Amino acid sequence: MFQISLLSEFSKKVGAYIVDTTADTKGLTLPIQGILEYWKSLPLEQDLPYKSALDPLLIPTEILPHIFLVELSYDPFSAYIRLQGTYLNNSLGQHFTGQFIDEDNFGPYSAEVLKLYEQLANRRTPYISHEEIISQDDMNVMVEAIHLPLLDDQGGVKYILGAISRLSGLSNPESGFVPNRWEVNSFKEIKLD
Repeated sequence: MFQISLLSEFSKKVGAYIVDTTADTKGLTLPIQGILEYWKSLPLEQDLPYKSALDPLLIPTEILPHIFLVELSYDPFSAYIRLQGTYLNNSLGQHFTGQFIDEDNFGPYSAEVLKLYEQLANRRTPYISHEEIISQDDMNVMVEAIHLPLLDDQGGVKYILGAISRLSGLSNPESGFVPNRWEVNSFKEIKLD
């Protein structure tokens, strides 16, 4: 059974203050719920699935455009975007496959994204976030994202499987939206029972 532990207001220092209340995963957007269900179906080792267990042919086709895969490195910590779906490329103006999460790509909030990824890796705990993507023209899109840890063959958290779905903003997101910065507004840690 999976539960989401709600975190208090998002701290700019990403110091997660865990609140005792919990919420279930109902009400998530279809791509987020779908990739969570897929991830939960993978065989577990040390309570997490291996990346080698991923089979894109088993991921529902309506979810594939929303997914991304990030590879983590340590000493120093970094995150490299191995893959992102066509929804992220076309609708959100993101073309980050083959690039690092850094200030050039994610703006000044890249450090916060990296801290959340490092926290996920250290705690071995997935999370859901609500994030705002602001364009160069100050248009914005609110998205829901999920970040799910995957193990390498040595049992370390080396990858993050995720998905992003638009919540609001831009009635025609394919109209040349070019992201300028990325802000994490809130996140909920998914507790594994």
